[in-house]
Amino acid sequence: MKKILSERNIAGLLFVMVIVAFSFAHEDSKKRSLNYNVSTHAVSPEKASSTLSANTQKNSDIILVKGN
Repeated sequence: MKKILSERNIAGLLFVMVIVAFSFAHEDSKKRSLNYNVSTHAVSPEKASSTLSANTQKNSDIILVKGN
């Protein structure tokens, strides 16, 4: 008579459980990344414009010279 809980069957069952767990984790991480990307797109243009305007300096001492 065969054992139902042989080492080979337990290994197969654990393999299937790991595949299922990783598929759920992958779907969850896709949902989280979509939520994260939406919030960063809404905030980043304001940060970029304020950062750029604070870092830009007007320098009237620069003279452009065209070479030969």
